[in-house]
Amino acid sequence: MNYKFKYPDMEVAPGTNLLLLGDLFSGKDIFSKDFIKEGLKNGEACIFVSTNDPIQDTLEEFKDYDIGLLGMINCMSSRSDLANDYPHMGQIRFVASPTELASIMAYINEFLDILRGREVPGIRIVFDSVSTLLMYSNLKTIYKFLHVLTNTVKAQNAVLLMTMEEGVHDRIEISSLERLSQGLITMAQGQIMFNGFSRRKFDYETEDDRIVITGEK
Repeated sequence: MNYKFKYPDMEVAPGTNLLLLGDLFSGKDIFSKDFIKEGLKNGEACIFVSTNDPIQDTLEEFKDYDIGLLGMINCMSSRSDLANDYPHMGQIRFVASPTELASIMAYINEFLDILRGREVPGIRIVFDSVSTLLMYSNLKTIYKFLHVLTNTVKAQNAVLLMTMEEGVHDRIEISSLERLSQGLITMAQGQIMFNGFSRRKFDYETEDDRIVITGEK
């Protein structure tokens, strides 16, 4: 089973690692969260790793979806930020800091073990964002961490979408992480460009926290 994007009308094969590159105003955050929403809509299991947003923002984002198959790993909040009787607490793991790479990987593996046992048609992972990791650590350390993660995705026939901030990294950092990916998605100046698994380009606009595809180049 291939993994479908919410938009545009495209699919990606199991075991694919994707790097999504765009600036703060490109809409990449909308794209990445909609990638999770499409998986939840299709009954797939999903893991959302956030190094930027408090857990309350993540829960608000997915409140209109059945989050029974969503695992959340948050590096910005703690358990005390939610009520003790919150019904989905078992689906959330808190990491003290984006520097705790071993804990992040351990929680991803824990969720993979849990979700595999539910006979889901697929597993999606969004890592938002790699740029935050590079703020706290060096490229060599982050590369090793992501090398393990991307190999895990391949072995599990899952799909991984990693976000990265345009304009704050040098070419060496971007090209190094591109080598771990089977596809690069770039969002800039009203265009979504796919490289690797596809060569398609689309014009788009952002409207009310959603992305609207306006044409194909």
